[in-house]
Amino acid sequence: MEALSFLGSLDMMSFVFLFWYTALLEIPRYFVGALLVPILVSWHEHSVVDPDLSLSIILVGHNEEKPLPACVHSLAEQTILSVCKDVQIIVVDDGSTDRMREVALRLQREGRVDNVLSLEQRGGKSAGVNLALSVARGDIVVISDIDTTFDRDALAELASCFSDPLVGAVSGNLGVRNASASVATRYQAIEYAIGISLGRCIADAFGTLSVISGAFGAFRRKAIEGVGRQDVEVGEDADLTMKLRSAGWRLRFARRANALTDVPETFSAFIAQRLRWDRGLITIWARKYRRAIDPRHSSFRISDAVAVADVIFFQVVLAVAFPVYLAWLFYYFGWFATTILAATIVGYAVLDLIVFLAAATVGIRVPLQLIAYLPLFTAVQITLARAVRLVAIAQELIFRTSYRDPYVPRRIMEQVEVV
Repeated sequence: MEALSFLGSLDMMSFVFLFWYTALLEIPRYFVGALLVPILVSWHEHSVVDPDLSLSIILVGHNEEKPLPACVHSLAEQTILSVCKDVQIIVVDDGSTDRMREVALRLQREGRVDNVLSLEQRGGKSAGVNLALSVARGDIVVISDIDTTFDRDALAELASCFSDPLVGAVSGNLGVRNASASVATRYQAIEYAIGISLGRCIADAFGTLSVISGAFGAFRRKAIEGVGRQDVEVGEDADLTMKLRSAGWRLRFARRANALTDVPETFSAFIAQRLRWDRGLITIWARKYRRAIDPRHSSFRISDAVAVADVIFFQVVLAVAFPVYLAWLFYYFGWFATTILAATIVGYAVLDLIVFLAAATVGIRVPLQLIAYLPLFTAVQITLARAVRLVAIAQELIFRTSYRDPYVPRRIMEQVEVV
């Protein structure tokens, strides 16, 4: 009770001093997500899909015989098929050891798939996408993971964004299909809604989108060809996005282009996935595209600099600053710091609830049935997720671990120039 009385007696300056990490670094982000973005994107821009538009859909997978039929069947139900007559589906078997190629050929015989290509040895997603591009005939190229399934209007929502000739790529809006499988998937369902989808709404509103999802994204073919297709990277989707930004293309997030994907069902699998994702923070934005924040570089553009700075600040700087804040707390306040931390967690939980509800106002499918899991989400975000990010940053800065990640075969990654 004495601790609560002490916290209740703080004036504004004392509050900011005590909770400087949250007050100065985090609350502005929550303010944008909860208040500003619903105002900016409360309207729904509706553009008619050009009937002369042609689409090529690229599905690259390794050992994906089980999810492939469901993915292809959901594409067969797309409303865009009644508008655009030229929709091509390309399946690339990336050196699978299961029956994926046989399943793809059966779907081709049924008329559900147009092209089936195979890599004898696994080459990674970039190799599969680039191979598919060699036979793609569409003006717009949709790249999707095979474990993704789509709402009936998903492709139409993506395609409508290309009515603007300056748009080079559009990211779809992914939700979690297996949300009820475990505690870990329930956490990720909330994270996808308010951490990823709402975050991309914010970036779209300010023109700073830095990732077109590799699991569900669409690209103007002349744009992707113009930047040399995909490079070999663990974070190939982020890399391609930055190449398109640097080439001057406008990037969009189609929040109503909904699709579902499966996420890791255990926290150990979640950690392995996020270590790979978070190493890309250094590999792509802090290393490969650091020139974007250098005003002396000939290709410097304010929007690109803001996009890269946004990623580095909110993903890297905040992660590194948090243990500094913890050390400062315990140095100055001793064990009373635990009370301050408890108050901080409660404050985050309230902020997460506000953002959770705000996300629903901008058309994001928020899993309202999981609202009871918000305290878990807050706890995991503050502890496990930040710890994983710190480990990933250290791994990449010290050991360049991404260049040995099994996501891309070692023989392929060894050919990549390390800078």
